[in-house]
Amino acid sequence: MSPVPAPLGPPAVTGPRLALLLPGLAGNPSAPPAVLVRLAAAGEARHALVRRRDLPPETAGVLAAATDADLRSQLAANPSVPPSVRVVLAGDADPRVRTRLAAGAPYFTTVGVHGIRSPGPLPREVYEALARDPDPEVRRALARNPHLPDDLRITLLDDADERTATLAATEWPRVPVDHISRLLRATDPHGQWLLLGRLDGPLPTGTAHLLIAGLDAAAADGKELDTDLLCGIAATADLDLELTARFLADPDARPAVAGNPTLPAEHVADLANDPDNRVRAAVVARRGLEPSLRESVPADFDEGDTAVVDWLLTGDLPERDLAAYARSRHQIFRKTLAMRPGLPDEIVELLAHDESFTVRLFVCERQPNAPARLLARTAETWTGHSRWDLLAHRNFPGDAAVRLTGSARPADRAVAAAHPGLPADTIEALLADGNVTVRRRAAVNPVLPAGRLVELLASSDPAVAVAAATNRALPVPSMLHLLDQAGL
Repeated sequence: MSPVPAPLGPPAVTGPRLALLLPGLAGNPSAPPAVLVRLAAAGEARHALVRRRDLPPETAGVLAAATDADLRSQLAANPSVPPSVRVVLAGDADPRVRTRLAAGAPYFTTVGVHGIRSPGPLPREVYEALARDPDPEVRRALARNPHLPDDLRITLLDDADERTATLAATEWPRVPVDHISRLLRATDPHGQWLLLGRLDGPLPTGTAHLLIAGLDAAAADGKELDTDLLCGIAATADLDLELTARFLADPDARPAVAGNPTLPAEHVADLANDPDNRVRAAVVARRGLEPSLRESVPADFDEGDTAVVDWLLTGDLPERDLAAYARSRHQIFRKTLAMRPGLPDEIVELLAHDESFTVRLFVCERQPNAPARLLARTAETWTGHSRWDLLAHRNFPGDAAVRLTGSARPADRAVAAAHPGLPADTIEALLADGNVTVRRRAAVNPVLPAGRLVELLASSDPAVAVAAATNRALPVPSMLHLLDQAGL
């Protein structure tokens, strides 16, 4: 039987320097539960632990029992908290903790497009407990939660707190048509407009007429016509002859009604030749439009416009249809498709050669199989907020990363410093860079040998030492050795 190798432990790391390394260990992606629990139980680096993307139940349970309410509040917001611990947090004595848990708000972790994580659904018993919470702020937060079950949301419509009831109505992510009349009565015109945009089916014809009558009455009293609400009705109503005639005759409402799924086919064909580009663009974006008509309609889409075709983002489509949209003359389809998750390699390759820079950029930002050459070429000129996503992409080529290490921009050197394709001598040069962020990023490069990482733990540069403790390649025996040295 071969002898067990001695742990790679950092020599002469003691006192204050050792204490600095513990938050690094707490954030190390490879740290096993045994390390995390020891840190949490000792009360060390808890604010680093509470932000982890993976929180073992044992660690989360220790943090949920902490006396620090701010820490428990941070824990409640973390999407990685196990269900069993969320049940505990739902009964926390501090309403701030329960409010953070109830909200289910997006959680920001890093810069760039992929820096936001959204919590999933809570256990049913947690929703029920929070819906009964005595603090109205907790119930208001719950009303904003996108995963709140419909039956519990309906109970909040009758909440004693008027604000909670209003939020329960207006924050419904997918508004059921069966409840729309009641919901519309519970809010103001702006809230009504928001509700119409999230309906799960056509707005009933009678309800549409009632809303129109209200708009007309307000106009008769000298108030300005609410064109947003009018267009919301035009886009969603189950159209009859009267509604159709009214909306088609109104220049403000015609672009909205052009996209209405219940608009008769003969009107769709007429609107395809409308002199208003907004109307033609709405016709083009209709789901189920005959392909030859769609491609024949002359519609201009602004390169910088943020509009997308919602149904193309998530709709179940065969690959042949995806390829057709990837070749469409209309940029809005190609742009939307570039944002769609999980595109096949063939579709990504088509979009990677698109004439539109926006389409190519979205491929780089959103597609895990974006081509290396496209990432490198786009990064040469793109300096927007998603530049970090491009440079940190798993397909970003090593030779381009090496070139970036010579950039005059510290931000470029910093992101390149962690690229696994860098040669050892380049990483060593970056560890001595004049910018602290660059040195820190070089110390987390996963190709650093274990022995070198152990040396860096004892570095005279605190930023490098702490970053080395977060390096996923740090051997677990070395992590445990650090805890032993700290007496944890």
